[in-house]
Order: sequence, then C-alpha cells, then structure tokens
Amino acid sequence: MIRRIEKAARRGVRVRLFVPANANNWACAGAQQSHHANLLDSGVAIYEYPKMLHAKAFVRDGEELLAGTCNLEAWSLKRFFEIDLLVRSEAVAAQFDERFSAPAVACSGPGRRLTGLKQRARARALAAIAPLL
Repeated sequence: MIRRIEKAARRGVRVRLFVPANANNWACAGAQQSHHANLLDSGVAIYEYPKMLHAKAFVRDGEELLAGTCNLEAWSLKRFFEIDLLVRSEAVAAQFDERFSAPAVACSGPGRRLTGLKQRARARALAAIAPLL
C-alpha cells in the first residue's frame, strides 16, 4: 500500500495523508513513521493532526468519496467486519474537502521524517513486526 501511494505521488497525483500528532498506540505510530521519509521524498504531503484521528476517507479525482470504518491493514481487510461507503458525486467530494480536508490542513503541523539513528532503527523494527501490532 505504501509503495502504491509513493508511486501515485511520483506520477503527480496530489496525495495528502493525515496522521495523529500524538497517537494512542506508540508501536503503531512508530511503524507508521518509518515510512515518512520515503513518502515525503515521493511528494506526499503529510499533516500531523493535533488529535487522534479515526476517520478513514479518500477523495479520488474530486469525483468520488470513499468513507467508512475500514483500516488499511491486514486485520481489517481480511478478518474484521468493516464497512465503507463509496459515493460517486463531485458535489459530495467537494463538500468533504471543504468541511474536513481544508480545516484539517489549517490546524495540522507538517509531517516530519525521523531523525537520529536510534529513532529510525526503532521505527524500522516496529515496521517489520507491523502485521502483528
């Protein structure tokens, strides 16, 4: 999934990723942060939202909105009963951007790449065991 997001950004797709500035699970946060440098280098805009996020929503080409409960990880995609709703509507996609994305960008800080050998090593180790987290 991460590689596909990176490739899309390299192709010129505008990709915005909102992550919690202070996650409620340090191990999952560390695994997620291990990808920030490559994502940022690929052109992905990462925003650190000041609160814990539970929203899962995607706007595609200003034409479709996918929103729901499905996490993008193995447990949710294969084992849990999750539900998403796909709405094909430019008006709904625009409303989502106006009511969620724009305010979220305004109150978020910029995404950061990990610095320091210890931080990067810890994050890589957590990323390696991410399917178990």
